[in-house]
Amino acid sequence: MVDRVRFLRFGVVGVANTLITIAVFNVAALMLHVPALGANALGWAAGFANSYFWNRRWTFADRPGVAGGRSLRRFAIASLAALAASSAVIAALQALAQTADVHTRFSAPIVLNAIEAVAIMASLTINYALATAWAFKEDPA
Repeated sequence: MVDRVRFLRFGVVGVANTLITIAVFNVAALMLHVPALGANALGWAAGFANSYFWNRRWTFADRPGVAGGRSLRRFAIASLAALAASSAVIAALQALAQTADVHTRFSAPIVLNAIEAVAIMASLTINYALATAWAFKEDPA
């Protein structure tokens, strides 16, 4: 069963992370001309720092038995799994967009941001499941 308060808090942190990720992604991809997968990784790194801080201090604050170093390692692994999933989604959707010639109907920034939005949703699902069940799992007393 999903803890609604925890899920809501995770969502609030996620919205902040999404804004950070999208901002960094856009600056990197559209202004600095970093390839989409690289821009995604940069956005992820910025969001990761924010995410760990707020999830540890707020979302999972009621789990005081969670060791800081252990939760950081586990959250990093969970977040890397989420990054891998979002990168796979980006690679697949970019290939699909190229094949479907979507860029002739929509601007490159719109296509990139639509792809990034789908990738973020995939990442959120994996990250929440792993954070809740493993990264911030309280040690038995």
